[in-house]
Amino acid sequence: MDYVELEFTVPQDKVDLVSTFLVAGGYDTFEVQDLADLVENAGAMFCDYIEDELLDHRDDTPKIRFYMEREEESRAREIRDYLLGVCTTLGYEDITAEIRLVEGSDWDTRWKKYFYPFPVGERLFIKPAWDEVPEEQTRGREIIEIDPAAAFGSGTHATTRLCLEAAETCLKPGDRVLDMGCGSGILGIGAAKLGASYLCAVDIDEAAVRTTAENLEKNGIDLAMTSLICGNVLAEEDKLSAMGGGYQVILANIVAQIIKDMAPLLYRALEPDGTLLASGILECREQEVRAALEEAGFIFKNVRRSEEWVLLEMTK
Repeated sequence: MDYVELEFTVPQDKVDLVSTFLVAGGYDTFEVQDLADLVENAGAMFCDYIEDELLDHRDDTPKIRFYMEREEESRAREIRDYLLGVCTTLGYEDITAEIRLVEGSDWDTRWKKYFYPFPVGERLFIKPAWDEVPEEQTRGREIIEIDPAAAFGSGTHATTRLCLEAAETCLKPGDRVLDMGCGSGILGIGAAKLGASYLCAVDIDEAAVRTTAENLEKNGIDLAMTSLICGNVLAEEDKLSAMGGGYQVILANIVAQIIKDMAPLLYRALEPDGTLLASGILECREQEVRAALEEAGFIFKNVRRSEEWVLLEMTK
């Protein structure tokens, strides 16, 4: 089957910002090809595992790509017009777009060579489900084996790394954990590897919940200790009821506005003295999100920063 590829060419300093615009607009299934970021995050010890072909292109301008079935070409034009409209309004005239046909034989594998194995924090190691990594590189770490498929979350994005690093320091064995906006399930899997006794993973996207279930199984997580919920807990009472409460740790790597909207809900779901790790927040929106969380009753505990992103660590 042939597919339509929508490709945006984006200066490196605007990649995360443009990604946020897309997610905020409801267009959240895309790949980011930023080879300079790949080399920087992989570090010298992993350069031997990156193909020379990729290293030769490390200075190429980053690309953001969508893939969809050929019959959805009108949706590709819709996404193109939305993003270019936002960027034109903000004066970002250095972002371009191209729509092209991709032969089906290239579809399933071409993006995989941009997802590489790497360590996170002191205790975790992320690797593609299809890749093998020498034992000496993972010794002493819990391995998260991930296949993002159509969902957000390979671990390479700054917000995902911030959440995993923060979870490593605040999560205690036996904690009940809520992963709000689970995407590929990477944060929930990380929590389980760090000792969580129960995981509830919630996402509005059916593909994300399905991918989370598949990745939980790949990582040997006992599904009896998990609950997967697909739906909008802000609007669907049965989904909110199924989610329940009593969580010692809540992971919310979403976007600023949704975190603000969910602040009272997240407060009710958290145990006293529990920890909310709220990320997906650009620095320019840090104060308004913190204010909304504090208005809901949360107490500020810490802030973590990476690139232009922040993670707010709040307690109850």
